[in-house]
Amino acid sequence: MEVKQFMTDGIEALTPTETVLNASRLMKKHNVGSIPVIDENSKVIGLVTDRDIVIRVFADILPMSTKIEDIMTHPVYTIEQHSEVGLAISLMADKQVRRLPVVDHDQKLVGMISLGDLAVHQLTDGRAEIALKEISEPNTNPNRDLEVDDFPL
Repeated sequence: MEVKQFMTDGIEALTPTETVLNASRLMKKHNVGSIPVIDENSKVIGLVTDRDIVIRVFADILPMSTKIEDIMTHPVYTIEQHSEVGLAISLMADKQVRRLPVVDHDQKLVGMISLGDLAVHQLTDGRAEIALKEISEPNTNPNRDLEVDDFPL
């Protein structure tokens, strides 16, 4: 099964020069906790999360006019839309992230996939639960990279 089957498409993205205020309003409007940041060619260059705003803006008492490029998380991990869903789960677990921007073969943004998307689609064979456990626990072996085989289809 491909990532494309589970991703959310038609998502909004931000440019690096947009403001934290705009990002916050988009998150509220769409009830999401993260928004991809794209360049002029629609390639993903970062991700801004609600946590980025709290940790990097509110905690440092920065203005809401702060540019996204100043607070976004980057580099960001992405996954190609035709990749196997097991690879997405493995990448989420290995990199300890709950969501990934999905890109096409030209690396342009086409959607997002999250552990929530996988749960909604009822992948109940245990892979999402393993990934969530890996994401939620501190990485005690930084030299171990998870493989697709860690999450059999």
